[in-house]
Amino acid sequence: MCIRDRCIGATGRSGLMFVESALSDGHLVTGVVRSEPSNGPNTLSSNQTIVGTGASSEVLSGQPGEPQAAPHAEVIQHPNLTVVVGDLKSEKELAALLPGHDVVVVTLGGWPEEGKPFTLHQDVARAYAPAMQASGVSRLFVCFGMGLLFPPPEQGATGVFDILRIDMFAALDVMQRHELDYTIWCPGDFPHGPRSEAYVEAIGEPPSMENVTTGMVADAMCKELRENKYSKQLVGIASK
Repeated sequence: MCIRDRCIGATGRSGLMFVESALSDGHLVTGVVRSEPSNGPNTLSSNQTIVGTGASSEVLSGQPGEPQAAPHAEVIQHPNLTVVVGDLKSEKELAALLPGHDVVVVTLGGWPEEGKPFTLHQDVARAYAPAMQASGVSRLFVCFGMGLLFPPPEQGATGVFDILRIDMFAALDVMQRHELDYTIWCPGDFPHGPRSEAYVEAIGEPPSMENVTTGMVADAMCKELRENKYSKQLVGIASK
């Protein structure tokens, strides 16, 4: 089975691993990366090559900033990979890119500062959700965090983790209002690591507090492409 995937945020550590894993499984992948200039090496060298640090360069309310430190740049080159540079917060641009795709995969990263607004996930969701609806693409995969598996924090909370969770819950609300067929993986911390099946999943709760790697999350996403068993579910994931 060959599925055409569109990955939003393809140069971050989880995005790179998903792209690599999906291509390895024989899927056609379109990687979408933001159009704002970056000071880091998260850039593209050709239509079939992705170069990324394996870290996120989307920080602080979705504005471009210094990428997190990474030991080396990662390069993915494949004939089944198409790379598109665009505004991740533009409904119009995303709607033009979506026709012909089966699944949208969102792997954005970013971390707020205490007491400061952070709206990256909801801002991007407000672009891709109506774009998907208009294009007739309903299947959505998202990698968020374990905080989505617990009750939402009170509005106005100022702690860093609460600010991030408020943003994630707002993005989830956008997905639900647009009736998207989403699956959201909610790992704890997930450092970079190779693809592996050494993990367990649980619907709506963390199976344990054990961390996973980017490769485990990528494997879970690719498995869902085949099995399609977690429709409209929040999926906790932890290493065995």
